[in-house]
Amino acid sequence: MTTRDLIRAMLQRWYVMVLGAVISLGFVYVSTHQPTVYWTQFNVVLLGPTDPEFPNYLEDPHLTLHPMVGLVADHVNGGARSMMTASTDTSMVGQGIQSGIQVRVPNLGSQHRGDFSANYLDIQVAGPTPEGVTADARIAVEMVEASLDSMQDDLGIEPRSRIRSIASTSDATIYPVRGNRVRAAAASGVSGAAMTVVLVCWLERRRNRRVSAPA
Repeated sequence: MTTRDLIRAMLQRWYVMVLGAVISLGFVYVSTHQPTVYWTQFNVVLLGPTDPEFPNYLEDPHLTLHPMVGLVADHVNGGARSMMTASTDTSMVGQGIQSGIQVRVPNLGSQHRGDFSANYLDIQVAGPTPEGVTADARIAVEMVEASLDSMQDDLGIEPRSRIRSIASTSDATIYPVRGNRVRAAAASGVSGAAMTVVLVCWLERRRNRRVSAPA
């Protein structure tokens, strides 16, 4: 089909073009009127029991607690594994998760060669309101503390020998995340126009087959 044939087919099937334009405008409206998502991120560090002979890992990196970090993450998440990312800067909102709590061990390696030797938990929270995100952030910290207590209770660890957790901040900064309306409108519009043209081409080829088919 030449360009002239395509233009003629589009003019002949103007009703398809109009319908496609209306649907495309609907997609453009929806994509540019998404609600704002609020998001925060902070770390929770695990600290070993302090002892003059056995300092915690902040003083001696050889006494790192990163194996325990992984156990706590698995316990909090109920055994569900979070998506492996290629960068520690990847946010849950960037993964398409717009609401909830995400507790994970940051991958210090790459997507294909993981390195989970971090000594802290990466806590991310997203939601429709700043107040809800703030409340869920406190819940996330409490979940980590409860998980640590539960595991150490099961093992019968004495209070003076217990691992404890500490959040990197007591007042996490909440960030509003808004999509780029210009890009969303352009992508929706171009996609709608392309699908409409494809539909016209398919209808035209179908008609040509019927005309050329022997009686």
